Amino acid sequence: MSKLHFNGQIDFPGGIFHVGLSLIEFNEDDVTIIYSPALDLSGYGYNPEEAKNSFNIALHEFFRYTNNKKTFDKVLTELGWTIKGGKKKPKVQAPLNSDLIAKNPLYNEIINSKNYKVYNEDIEFAF
Repeated sequence: MSKLHFNGQIDFPGGIFHVGLSLIEFNEDDVTIIYSPALDLSGYGYNPEEAKNSFNIALHEFFRYTNNKKTFDKVLTELGWTIKGGKKKPKVQAPLNSDLIAKNPLYNEIINSKNYKVYNEDIEFAF
């Protein structure tokens, strides 16, 4: 599968946010699943392209919803992210992969019992 690319603009007032995400692609029965352990989000489809599109929708909805509810920082912190700095220039860092494997049973199962591919993607969104 080619690299996963996320197209589209998320229009949140305030600025643009860049983050690197590890995405895991694996198959469950006849369904392709793309999973982000750092955000605990997944997308699925009958082929990688459908799964990518589904993940893209889930990702956009995650950012839109948490921004609208003003819970973005809280949710990321609960997922193990660190957020430093002020509101104007926050420095956001995803949790370490080793921490995610230790704390996330689904991710641990994928790593230990499934055939999977890992992609590292730079994601940009505005909020």
